[in-house]
Amino acid sequence: MNGLKISRLVAVSSIGMIAALSSAAMSQTSSANDVSHSAGATDDIVVTARRVSESLQSTPVSVTAFSADTLRQASIRDTQDLLVKTPGVFLAGSGGRENTNFSIRGQSKALAGNSAAAVISYFAEVPSPTVGSSIPTYDLGSVQVLKGPQGTLFGRNTTGGAILYYPTAPSYDWEGYIQGTYGNYDTRLLEGALNLPIIADKLALRVAGQYQKRDGWTKNIGVGGDADDLNSRALRGSLLFEPFDGLTNTTIVDYYRNRAVGGGSVLIDVLPGPNALTATGTLAAAQAQLALQRARGIRVIDSDVDAFERVKRFGVTNRTEIELGPNVEVVNIFGFRHTDVDYFSSVDGLPTLISDGTGAIPGGLPVTVVGGRQKSDVKQYTEELQLRGKLFDDKLDWLIGGFYLASNPVGPSGTYIPTFILPGITNAPFNYSFYAERSKAVFANIGYDLSALVEGLKFSAGFRYTWDNITACVGGGTTPDPTVTPRDCRTSTPAIRNASVNKTSSKAPTWTVGFDWQATDDLFLYAVTRRGYRSGGINGPTLAGRLAPFQSFAPEKVTDVEIGIRSDFRAGDVDIRLNASPFVGWYSGVQVPISGLNTQATCSLTAPGGTDAPRSPDGDCDAANDPAGGTLLVNAGKTRVAGIDLTGRIAPTRTLSFDAGATFLDLKSRSLTVPTQLLPYLQIAEVPFNLVAKTTLTAGARWTLPLPESFGEGTLAVDYYHSSKVRSSDNVLPAYDLVNARFDLRRVGGSGFDAALFMRNVFDTKYLASSNVGSAQLGILSGFYGAPRTYGIELRYHFGD
Repeated sequence: MNGLKISRLVAVSSIGMIAALSSAAMSQTSSANDVSHSAGATDDIVVTARRVSESLQSTPVSVTAFSADTLRQASIRDTQDLLVKTPGVFLAGSGGRENTNFSIRGQSKALAGNSAAAVISYFAEVPSPTVGSSIPTYDLGSVQVLKGPQGTLFGRNTTGGAILYYPTAPSYDWEGYIQGTYGNYDTRLLEGALNLPIIADKLALRVAGQYQKRDGWTKNIGVGGDADDLNSRALRGSLLFEPFDGLTNTTIVDYYRNRAVGGGSVLIDVLPGPNALTATGTLAAAQAQLALQRARGIRVIDSDVDAFERVKRFGVTNRTEIELGPNVEVVNIFGFRHTDVDYFSSVDGLPTLISDGTGAIPGGLPVTVVGGRQKSDVKQYTEELQLRGKLFDDKLDWLIGGFYLASNPVGPSGTYIPTFILPGITNAPFNYSFYAERSKAVFANIGYDLSALVEGLKFSAGFRYTWDNITACVGGGTTPDPTVTPRDCRTSTPAIRNASVNKTSSKAPTWTVGFDWQATDDLFLYAVTRRGYRSGGINGPTLAGRLAPFQSFAPEKVTDVEIGIRSDFRAGDVDIRLNASPFVGWYSGVQVPISGLNTQATCSLTAPGGTDAPRSPDGDCDAANDPAGGTLLVNAGKTRVAGIDLTGRIAPTRTLSFDAGATFLDLKSRSLTVPTQLLPYLQIAEVPFNLVAKTTLTAGARWTLPLPESFGEGTLAVDYYHSSKVRSSDNVLPAYDLVNARFDLRRVGGSGFDAALFMRNVFDTKYLASSNVGSAQLGILSGFYGAPRTYGIELRYHFGD
């Protein structure tokens, strides 16, 4: 079935579903008001997707939300776990799992390079830096996943969506908890929080922390320790100050540290060529290692790198709310983030190979195919000011605001990508990329109640204008170690070669216009169109020859249309919730990474055709100025992404409920504008969609057991997740299915103790979670496998009021 037929089918089925649900929900209005719904179907979550507190079922945006209890019951301990409960979201580590990369509606940060994120994570309403954006999920009040273009209400512009993490806020009750978990792979997790009222109704402090330690589930028989381990600790303090009515100030200070080996890159396939392996005489050795890897299985690797993953993050957030009158409020949000990330791994999944002399490298020499190290040391400051209120007898909600971001490198930043080096004989330099960013924006939103025309009808509109500026000092080091500072680069010290300062800027208006209708208490409909944008950027290092025109790339823009329905109704004694959000987005200037741009050993300045692609990406046979990591970001053309988000819940009784969700995507490359000199690096002549699953499904069942109240409240939960295959550059991650299970016993014997048994990946499914090296030009495919079956026990004690 072609894309046009799929799009029509999605549209027709969506309209039919909305019409059917509208009729069903409206016909149930009287009974819904007369008979209380069971808790299983009508448990609702208050969300702040539009910077106001409102019911999830009355929010005109596709959003998945988790309360603190939901996070616990689903055993969501890190950002990777969000996938199992959130259809339409793909999460991959960009080089490492601490460097999270979300994909929503076909949009994600590029697999390599310094592109703006299409999906941004926010902690306490402050955007996370582009690199090292993983967020610990302890003592959280809620997590909200917003789909579609964002930016006219808060924060930064995005074309794909946003992930909002909210820590548990301080309160004026003395209370807290302590929680311990033990599981296989010697997993030890300790978490706790203490809430202290210091001055009644004036001052309160909440302190929370987490410790994680786990052996690696991937054994390494080569250099270094076992991979896929855990070794982190985190601490957070939140201070609430309300000196008088009308003023609220909350300050959050958080710290995180991780010292682990990191993800284990597994060799997946070796391509027969012609490619860089055949050109260097290492194909036979690589094929032999592939046979050994397959014989060992995916949980045993042979690394030639003493891998590590080192992360330090420190943050300060301050939110001030001042009531200027009965209908006017000012909100100021300040954020500071210092993120220091450094990880190094054998990204190809290979040990050191021995050349056989059939290529450009003489026989008998040791060869490292490709390794990978990324270092980023950045301080980010953000400031957001909002003024909001109501007019015309509360019929008009209005908000105006401004946003400012300054991000500066403060230490060595860049990548070390050794490609076909001879250990002990040759090496590659560290390539430095110091990116300084400035982003400024003003925005305004209104919402007008049109109930005078149609009861429950509301019009909303928003506008934003953004100015982005990026300055990059780039150059090549003289050693493989990251030692050069931003000042060294700007002053062109001898420790950096070919240093240059490149600048790019972009600006754009974005907007949103929509109507929503609260037809009944249990039926909500909306339609919205949005304009989204994400800034351009700069490629590194200093490019030459044929690649010089691609030193920078332009912004990407999207215009989308989304309609939606939120409905609750009853069928007999059964409570039912059905939500649907069909959408279509048209993207232009799509930012795409093109990989494999490495100078090959067969490059020759004298032989006929010796500098043609793919032998040389730029025509000078100098590997020192190849694009960092062999990857170049370019504006590749236009695409169209259509699809539908579906969620539902059925609760036959108060103690039994079933949940389901799905996202179906139809992807189309509308035009390809990649320059001729880069076409040899594309496998197919169309704009590629990376990190996009066309189909994702979730399902879950939750049963509260009929136990005596004196024994406790027992709940059994089972969750299912399916992802269709995912493309990542030249690699394809196969489809897979996961099942998780958990049994909770809360308030054991009427006390403050809770106990839980959990098992994740019940059937021990072996699945590729993300790609690492996926280049046909190199001839290597490698990736990170998802977690094996894990299980354990969790004990938790609540104390206080």
